[in-house]
Amino acid sequence: MNGIISATRSDDSTRLKSQISHYAAPSPAKEPLSPPVNNGTSSRSHMGVNHPVLASFLCPITAVKDYHQDPAEMQKKLASGQILMSAADFPAYLWEGTPPGESYNDDSMTDGLFKGYFLVHVSFPLYT
Repeated sequence: MNGIISATRSDDSTRLKSQISHYAAPSPAKEPLSPPVNNGTSSRSHMGVNHPVLASFLCPITAVKDYHQDPAEMQKKLASGQILMSAADFPAYLWEGTPPGESYNDDSMTDGLFKGYFLVHVSFPLYT
């Protein structure tokens, strides 16, 4: 039974990997991700914090304001480890807003939490 559960989970996530570029852009027909996530190679070195758009989604919410002010510099700091990302840091994509985390407010941290684009358009429709 555990083998079947594991295979099902793997199959589900494998299908999502090839489609992530469609989900990462809020309006892919109008404005696709630039640079594209799927670059035709099996390497993933251009993804995560090494991709300018994905880095904005993964940026810890406590640093998101700085990220929006200087994305290139903050992306370098994320990639080099100058800005630590731990399990205790919530990523910006959990909050609503375009760009991600735009609606975050230190005084009212829960406003907009779990209303981010990915959660609303990718995860929640699976359960409705």
